[in-house]
Amino acid sequence: MAALLVVASGCSTSGSDASSDAKGYYDGYAQQQGDHSATGSSTSAQGGTSRGPGGSSPLPPSSGRPAPGPGPLDDNTFVDAGTNGFVDARVQPRSTFAADVDTGSYRVARALLAQGAMPPPESVRVEEWVNSYASGFPAPTRDDLELRADQALAPGSTDGTQLVRIGLQGREVDEEEWPPVALTMVVDTSGSMDIRERLGLVKSSLALLVETLRPDDTIAVVTYETDAKPLLEPTRVRDADTILSAIDRLQAGGSTNLEAGLLLGYDRARAAYREGATNVVLLASDGVANVGITDGGQLGTAIRDNGRRGIHLVTVGFGMGNYNDDLMEQLADRGDGFYAYVDTFDEARRLFVDDLRATMTPVAKDAKIQVEFDPRTVSEYRLVGYENRALADEDFEDVAVDAGEIGAGHRITALYEVRPTAQAETGDSLGTVRVRWRSVQGEDQREDSLSLTLDADSRPTGALGVAAAVAEVARFVKSGTGGEGSEQVDPDGLQRRVEALVEDDVPGARELDSLFTDVLAAR
Repeated sequence: MAALLVVASGCSTSGSDASSDAKGYYDGYAQQQGDHSATGSSTSAQGGTSRGPGGSSPLPPSSGRPAPGPGPLDDNTFVDAGTNGFVDARVQPRSTFAADVDTGSYRVARALLAQGAMPPPESVRVEEWVNSYASGFPAPTRDDLELRADQALAPGSTDGTQLVRIGLQGREVDEEEWPPVALTMVVDTSGSMDIRERLGLVKSSLALLVETLRPDDTIAVVTYETDAKPLLEPTRVRDADTILSAIDRLQAGGSTNLEAGLLLGYDRARAAYREGATNVVLLASDGVANVGITDGGQLGTAIRDNGRRGIHLVTVGFGMGNYNDDLMEQLADRGDGFYAYVDTFDEARRLFVDDLRATMTPVAKDAKIQVEFDPRTVSEYRLVGYENRALADEDFEDVAVDAGEIGAGHRITALYEVRPTAQAETGDSLGTVRVRWRSVQGEDQREDSLSLTLDADSRPTGALGVAAAVAEVARFVKSGTGGEGSEQVDPDGLQRRVEALVEDDVPGARELDSLFTDVLAAR
């Protein structure tokens, strides 16, 4: 599942102070909501004002104190995706799954750890942690997608188990080739959103989009609480004041009719559909749904139908405590989109400005990966993560089976633990990995393949070392910071490996070190 929202570099509506203006919605949220008038303006108790994004309305100075809300571990909904076990290569030589670049699980964990709370084991989807770090593999040179692979001795292995890393890279797209954007933002304005870290960040995120989308791109806004209603008709980004005025009018209250919000959002997206553009519905919510259909599976048909029409769903979660991670992830899976999570303004800026520029231009549809292991050299294997993205082996060549979409420049990583047979030698074939996808320019099926061979035993270093250690940290948390059998992780050995990566100045190692430090502190 890949990201499909393009945020192209464009004109800033507020000059060099654009980001600080957008941040005003977040910093001053409590005062804005408390003093909001029919015109969308507010004043501070001291009588002074500060300008809102684009100068559209006055915003009071921030008190620096968030509005009261649920505790970070209160009433959240996570569903354990399970843990893949080892598979006998003689019985089942093929492993098949849909490509996925979600990062929501990792960002949720970072948000909880920042508050000193250990992420619940059921919240961990290992592949989303691994895919939050750069793979280091180069961009494709032959086609939309290209496979790469490397391997090393699995960390802590005493029986010769190899860690095989498979990388799938999406081609880069030059800025001048980025398609236009028709964005329909579906905003949860129910009562549970009424805190700075939720609706405040949503308003800031919308303002960031106004600053970074191109002048001819369009934004529409639909809100939902007990009922759904259109707030903003499709509006060119060049008309920034109109969009910012709509942002000013966002207020929270009422129940949560997610079904009504999504259906109206899709209705508006179809009306605003632009041929040759990236047409996307972006749901901004805490995932709570208590009116109408409240299950992502039941909404799946409507979501898939719109996906086939070229309208894709991106879900972005806000806030922690009374948060439904499972629903947000389910909806994105069914909508041919991706799931992300935002808990700070810096994270909103990273997602809506830095990450959503070139990397979200679609280059491939329905990408599926299949690895066929050679039973002569592989006794057992297991896929690390991707438990809820598994496909039947026969689905690999079935063009009717929905799978993941890949954006320009996306890097997808899959890790396998592979146990060689007693007779296997260095240089022997381990098997073949293949990827199939549909071109965004048509319906033709394409494929790339790569042979895997058994390498000499060596410890994972560089980007492979980071990927291996991130997976270990994720498994450490998922197993309840202990684990048994194949899930057992030695924290002291893991810490030494992380420190070695930092000493070698490997990209991503310092973030990994910070992550593991927070995990150990919260344990």
